[in-house]
Amino acid sequence: MIDKIVKNINTLQQLKNNDIHRKYIEYIRYPFFRNLAPDSKITFDFPITFLVGKNGGGKSSTLQSLYGCPKGYSLGDYWFTTELDPIKEFDKNRNCFIYGFKDNGLIKEVIKQRIHRDNDPDYWETAKPIKRYGMQNSQRFSPIEKDVVYLDFRTELSAFDKFFHFLKFHSNTHKTKQDFLRFYSNKLKEAFDTNKIISYYKPNRNKPKVILSKIETKIVSEILRKEFETIEIIEHNLFKDWGTSIRLKQKNINYSEAFAGSGETAVVILVHKIYNASNESLILLDEPETSLHSGAQKRLMSFLIEQCIKKKHQVVISTHSPFLIENMPNESIKVFSTLNTTGKFVIDNDRNYKEAFHELEIENTTKKIILVEDRTAQIIIDKTIEKLGKATEDIFVTKYLPGGADDINQRLTTIMEITDDTYVVFDGDQKKLQSPIDLNSIPPNQQDTSVKLKALIKSQTGCDVKFYLNGGNQSKELKEEETLRLAKKYLEFYKKNVFYLPLLIPEDIIWDEDFAKKLLKLLKPDKDISIIKSASSNSKELLFNFCIQCYGESKQYESTVLQFVSNWLNKEDTHFLNIKNLINQLKN
Repeated sequence: MIDKIVKNINTLQQLKNNDIHRKYIEYIRYPFFRNLAPDSKITFDFPITFLVGKNGGGKSSTLQSLYGCPKGYSLGDYWFTTELDPIKEFDKNRNCFIYGFKDNGLIKEVIKQRIHRDNDPDYWETAKPIKRYGMQNSQRFSPIEKDVVYLDFRTELSAFDKFFHFLKFHSNTHKTKQDFLRFYSNKLKEAFDTNKIISYYKPNRNKPKVILSKIETKIVSEILRKEFETIEIIEHNLFKDWGTSIRLKQKNINYSEAFAGSGETAVVILVHKIYNASNESLILLDEPETSLHSGAQKRLMSFLIEQCIKKKHQVVISTHSPFLIENMPNESIKVFSTLNTTGKFVIDNDRNYKEAFHELEIENTTKKIILVEDRTAQIIIDKTIEKLGKATEDIFVTKYLPGGADDINQRLTTIMEITDDTYVVFDGDQKKLQSPIDLNSIPPNQQDTSVKLKALIKSQTGCDVKFYLNGGNQSKELKEEETLRLAKKYLEFYKKNVFYLPLLIPEDIIWDEDFAKKLLKLLKPDKDISIIKSASSNSKELLFNFCIQCYGESKQYESTVLQFVSNWLNKEDTHFLNIKNLINQLKN
């Protein structure tokens, strides 16, 4: 399933790159809106966008503002003022949002502002372009015309759950809720069985029954991993308030939402509404993972991607689930964080899904491993990662293997069989070739034997690598075939997972003579840097001899390295930028 999802994600990205979507909101920005930091902006670089963050972080408010973007829809349906929670406007800064959509190759910006009217205190209308908000055009454009499907799965309760768990019960004819449900369930069964409109005390107690198509039923069955023969839906107010009831039929059993899990009801409603949505709809989903286990969440995500491809939908999802955002491109993930200084929410538009785990306070138990060949390299990489922030720290663990480069090159024959998330960062002096070997660029007759491939590996690594073959009395032909497979896999792994520090040895990166002079003057004013230089042939010896001169013992060597690393990090020179870019590359 993962391969299918990844393939469809690539297809969806190509559709976006080729401007296939004709009705597409390219971005939305908030000069002044609720608790978002002023001038916050979300770019919709991928047809499916995820809003990730802690509860109360502005995600639902953002979904509701998107609901209010198209023509005929208003944010006032969801956000309105009350005496208890009045909506305040400040001076000229009215609550507003601005979105851009493409029309004939040009971006049209539409601003919607909250306008108080005596007969409608929650009225939102388009306004003339406001220059102080960076709107360049003088023309007021009409809103985008687009159907909207908005589902909040925290409130998308079945009629049974809504009545049984949330409505206050009072009845002159029924002693308990159970008695009430038993009586009115007969009326509901009549509606399901006959497809009649029930009139009991009130007219039109239900809407006509909907029977899901065979395709919809198959989709629900696949997501839930159950074999349903028929699925029916009825909207009614037989349980005092309007709600949705479903009836599910399997081979040997029929049951309603009263005995179905809330996740089953949610999936039925979601599949039906999205499958029947008009082309190029705006689909807004608030926590669709509610009551679904991880496998069902992944299959639900696969369905959403397929519908986006077929119908060119634009989907925005608020979620706390790592299973929905796994495998999605960085540009699809928008992370909401809280500023400690103001309490306002800020939006990061390009975050790796594992960084998003950090914001959700989900422990990342599958960290990516970076292997290095010496302790100084480990300190440099660890401190660079630390400088990039806690979210990046949560992705990586750096390990120093004391056996040296040859030992690591040999270990890769085992590592490549276990994981794709282990990387090697060698010292620069291990770089034997300008670019890693790419078998696609090498003629077949130069890679058709294990001898030739091992020669290529040696030119890349500088050492002879031994492959461990399956046990048993294999023929020479089978051994050759297996060695060929492993050697090719090794070179492919090397190309994708092995990198180098920018200079020959890590000490070259951090050694700074000016800093050494200042530190030496502070610690040992009677010593001269020239003594250290004359006794050293490279930067590693410079650091070691500096440590001895300053502290009189080698035990302080790692502390000395840390001092020079801190100085180097503060400079943020080209070598720092190279390593920073490498780490960002590994995140993806």
